[in-house]
Amino acid sequence: MKYVAKCTRDQGIATLAVVASIALITLLIVLGVSRRAINDIQQTQATVKTEQSLSRAWAALDCAVAKIKHDGIYLSKDDVAAGIAQLSSCQHIAGSQLWLEPWQNSDRGMWHLYATHAQQQVGVTLAKATGARRSSFVTSGSAAFYGGNTWRPAKGKKREDGLYECHSIMAGGDVMIRPRTLGENQSKSSESSKNEEEKSQNIFTVLLDDGDECAPEYKTKVSEYTVADSRDETGARLKKDVQTNVENMDLFNDYFGVPRAQWKTVRDQFERQGGTVFSTYGDPSECYEPLLNAVLSSSSSESANIKVWVEGPCDLSREENAALKSDVPILLVVQDGILALRGGMDTFNGVIYQFNPTLTAHGFANQWGMHTSETGQISCSHRNNNIQHLCEMITSTVTNPDQASRVPFWFHGSFITKGAFITDVPDGHSVVYGSFKPTYSGEVLQQSFAGLKQWQPVNNSYHDIKPPHGEG
Repeated sequence: MKYVAKCTRDQGIATLAVVASIALITLLIVLGVSRRAINDIQQTQATVKTEQSLSRAWAALDCAVAKIKHDGIYLSKDDVAAGIAQLSSCQHIAGSQLWLEPWQNSDRGMWHLYATHAQQQVGVTLAKATGARRSSFVTSGSAAFYGGNTWRPAKGKKREDGLYECHSIMAGGDVMIRPRTLGENQSKSSESSKNEEEKSQNIFTVLLDDGDECAPEYKTKVSEYTVADSRDETGARLKKDVQTNVENMDLFNDYFGVPRAQWKTVRDQFERQGGTVFSTYGDPSECYEPLLNAVLSSSSSESANIKVWVEGPCDLSREENAALKSDVPILLVVQDGILALRGGMDTFNGVIYQFNPTLTAHGFANQWGMHTSETGQISCSHRNNNIQHLCEMITSTVTNPDQASRVPFWFHGSFITKGAFITDVPDGHSVVYGSFKPTYSGEVLQQSFAGLKQWQPVNNSYHDIKPPHGEG
């Protein structure tokens, strides 16, 4: 009996030891699994917390970018507080904070806009418009050039042979160049215009200065009795310095940095920077005097440019040379109005920018006094004798009635410019008829738009910074 009891007791102890071992192993397994589960939960919580913080930071940044695109932002050098103040409505959204700082050693003067929440940061780079469409004459529509033209084009890339890829004309539509024969249409010209015509070589030629030369394939030259037309499929006369039917032209965005639909943002910037903004109320003769006064009042100032914004038709015609000479570049913006010049102007230093945010291309016909009969015949009737005369020249020269009704700009006489000429009228048909001598100047172009190019986010510059999990 004692043996049986002893064996039973030993077996019980052994069984208990086995059970205890199994329980201990099970407990260790459970504890290990629990620890991993807790770590997983903690990591998941940290990930969620990080993503939540990033989402809150993005909310503030997205708000700021939307406000900049809609309202614009003015950033002066190192004045961070003034920039942030303009974004106050987006500050502290979702508990995030906005920051601005200028990029160091940036030729374009770029800024870094970023938002933070906890230790999460998201940001984007802001830069001004570059005015990438560099050419002596830029138009989003079509254009025709009659008479004697001597162009100083934009100097493009210098090739290995020392010649340049020049840029004279850039157009969203067709371009036609037709030098007049001597004496053509003189019966309709003033004496001063006749003299200019007699002096004119009646050719279209492209020349650089300082001994530089355009490459032959980037140098359009058209002589008397010949016509160069982009509709000529051979392309024998128009060279590569004349670009036609360029797609996706958004000139307002190129030069001002905001879509055309936000043109009021730029006009407000004009006024904030002391520019002259006025309306001619449908009378083109009311344009010249305020422009001249703005030029005269700024002649001794140290401002980077003279800014004049005209709403409505603008006639720059004067029998004598117009007194618009200025060492300070002039930016003349003509909104929803024809631009006319009959006579001489020597020299316009700056940029003329014409655009039609609320007026269709056909709407210019009324400002010229054009009337179309039921049979399709166009006649002219305008109370301003100068505009009446120019209207008659348009209808007699531009034989296509539809094209004649879409002329936003007509120049007849002698016009010398230094800077650039930009006609942002899609479907418009600009006409130069006389002695035109545009001289492209990249420096004048940049100075003309000084302080007006809006800041915009740089494509592909959005970024976020995620610290290691557990630190957010």
